[in-house]
Amino acid sequence: MENFRRYYNDHLHGRLVQYERKRYRLLLVVLSLAALLALVSVVVVSLGVFVLSFFLLIPWYAWLVYYRRRVKEFREDFKPAIVSEILEFIDPTLRYYPHDGIPKDTFLRAGIFPIDPSYYVGEDYIMGNIGDVFFELCELHVKHPSVLRGKMVKWFEGIFFHANFHNNFQGHIVMIPRAEWQSFIPMIKGFTKYGGGELKGLGDASFQEEFAVYAQKGAQYRDLLTPALLRTINDYHLQSQKKVYVAFVDTHFFIAIDEPYELLEAHIFVSNLDFQTMAHFYEELLLFTRIVEDFNVRA
Repeated sequence: MENFRRYYNDHLHGRLVQYERKRYRLLLVVLSLAALLALVSVVVVSLGVFVLSFFLLIPWYAWLVYYRRRVKEFREDFKPAIVSEILEFIDPTLRYYPHDGIPKDTFLRAGIFPIDPSYYVGEDYIMGNIGDVFFELCELHVKHPSVLRGKMVKWFEGIFFHANFHNNFQGHIVMIPRAEWQSFIPMIKGFTKYGGGELKGLGDASFQEEFAVYAQKGAQYRDLLTPALLRTINDYHLQSQKKVYVAFVDTHFFIAIDEPYELLEAHIFVSNLDFQTMAHFYEELLLFTRIVEDFNVRA
């Protein structure tokens, strides 16, 4: 983090200042137009001519369309540029595709969430290799109809990570927040139906207080669920206070981290010169690369 702070001060801050100037210009234009329209509206309304007042909706609608387009352009320019700068610091070989996402069948392969979502949208796709381990991650927005509520409900919104670590493990293991086990009863029944069930005695009481771990019958998990891995996942969960879901499916590893907001989404009415926002994104990427490095050493 100290190295990243220096990188932020020496390089990233200057890039952010450039975007602050763009943000100021954007605000100046849109707010000036809004003020002009407000002045014209006051004059027209004061005339008491209903027809003219009605036609005021047209320029206000045009202003709204213009505002949304300019904000979209600013945000679509900001995020890829800043993400690319942070990835350059972590590992220049990482690749970033802002409009792509992890395929739906990869999400389903993890077997964490007991649904085949009808709404599945991915963005901000990052991929790379550490040693022999390929990994990918993206932001996902997953919704599915609720029979009880009669409408679409959010099942997951956050970062989804997948790595293929090429070891000899065969089977399926899922970790879920213990407080949420009732939402995952269909998944739990899938394990218990064929002789699997909850794993206990993993050697980390703090981890098992926070997470419930389920495995297929006969899954050889001892070499896989190392104390270091459990501690890394639990430490991140406790420090961030975020919901974390984990799965192993043969040689594939998955993490889903619930995020209530889009990472590094540019602000319009407040400054984007916030080190903590950049540090937060950096720490999450660092979590994934640390896990991948561990798998690469053990592969």
